Amino acid sequence: MEQGLRDAVRRIFTTLKITFPAWYEKHYGEMRAEQLARRVWRETIIELNDAAVDRGLHRMVKECKFPPSPSDFLELCQRVDDMPSVQDAWWEAISGKYSHEAVKVAAEATGTFDLRTATGKEKALYQRFERNYAIVQRRAQNAQPLDGKIVQGIEHDSGMKAQLARSHQEARDLVAAQNIPTDPKAARALLLAKLGIRRPA
Repeated sequence: MEQGLRDAVRRIFTTLKITFPAWYEKHYGEMRAEQLARRVWRETIIELNDAAVDRGLHRMVKECKFPPSPSDFLELCQRVDDMPSVQDAWWEAISGKYSHEAVKVAAEATGTFDLRTATGKEKALYQRFERNYAIVQRRAQNAQPLDGKIVQGIEHDSGMKAQLARSHQEARDLVAAQNIPTDPKAARALLLAKLGIRRPA
């Protein structure tokens, strides 16, 4: 991991030096200045993988007339040009016509049957799709494979809801079997009696 990060920073500085030689000499010509700059760039790209860094370098050479700042370079690495907005992706998912693979992956993770029968006004379904699409977008930004399992939140897990309902029912049955009063006053009186504490009414 550390070696990969060092290699990525080295590629960035080599590309900057070749692409913008006069600027590089002016700003990073001194060893101390270059060392400090490398630290800043290192912290900026620490979350990126090699493919994302290479995408940023390609765009920097092709699109930038001036050297990008570290934060601008990060945007170059993460930008996904052909991906629709979440709102457009939502309507694509409902219609079943996908302009980008990311929409298809997010739709399948959300549930294509639910989406195909939706009217577009289902808030919970939209939130589920929005979350899944954000995860897939993040994969695209990091130049990772778009497909792969997306872990669903607890609030969307019907199995979890059923399990919680059973647990609540079991707790109620246990209370009834042990003749534990559910009324707060009766429960307090029973507790005081068990502890041998007598208090005036």
